Amino acid sequence: MKGNELVWRTLVDGAVSGNRTWRNVGDLAFAAGVPASTAYLALERLESNGSIDRYRGGGLAVVSVEKVLTMLCAWRNLQRDTIVMTTRAAIEPFLTDDQRPYALGGPDAANVHLKGRAVSDFHEHIVYLPDSLTLPELPEGSEVRVLAMDKRAMKMWQGYSSIAQTYADLFASPGWQASEFRKALGDEYFSGREWVESGVRR
Repeated sequence: MKGNELVWRTLVDGAVSGNRTWRNVGDLAFAAGVPASTAYLALERLESNGSIDRYRGGGLAVVSVEKVLTMLCAWRNLQRDTIVMTTRAAIEPFLTDDQRPYALGGPDAANVHLKGRAVSDFHEHIVYLPDSLTLPELPEGSEVRVLAMDKRAMKMWQGYSSIAQTYADLFASPGWQASEFRKALGDEYFSGREWVESGVRR
């Protein structure tokens, strides 16, 4: 993933967990695992469309999670970031090694974030593996899409991609099944009025 996507993902995941404000850009950059210069550029895009407010003291607040999420979805490119498409049998050994971090994404992650609520059947799985891992040659297949997991994700994700990442990956995935999972996530986490969630009084 590109640095700006990591910044936007961090902002959305923070907002979902109740944190819409950041003391300074440095804290945000650290949380996203990117240089401060990258965070500043990512924020410029958000400031121009009213997604965030900047404070004189250097802090910032997310005022439209929906807009930030839209930016993340618009930039997400699964084809570009895919390491390999393979089979479930071929990827299974990488999911049973307790010494190696991994995360399930897409519908598998959505199912967890939706607390097991059945939404639709699905055929393509997403698996995140460390970007430093050298994979052996795997058989081609259409069951599993392997993506690189960044360092912050390796530390923060607990076996599944975050809500923001899951939503963006489903947005970038073809098929009505992915759309159904994405809409269910939207109803669960992003359906509230922005002015109510942010505490702004109208």
